[in-house]
Amino acid sequence: MTTIQLKKFGKILNSRPAAKEAVLRVKQIINGSEGNIILDFSEVDILTPSFADEFVKDLREIYKDKKIEFKGIEENKLIKDTLEAVKAL
Repeated sequence: MTTIQLKKFGKILNSRPAAKEAVLRVKQIINGSEGNIILDFSEVDILTPSFADEFVKDLREIYKDKKIEFKGIEENKLIKDTLEAVKAL
């Protein structure tokens, strides 16, 4: 299982280009690791629909064989609502 701390990409996660860059960095972390992927949103303040859609969609496309789980979204209703809006949850 690999946990990705989204706070490493900033407290405000916005824009599709930023999501594309984050996906490239995450690929370097995940490649070769076993198990599911946990996306930890702890300490992230804002997640925009454009970032969430691009980021989660790309990760699901790349890692079709891995389950993507979410952590730290209970603390921030905005993040949970954004993930629900882009059908990531």
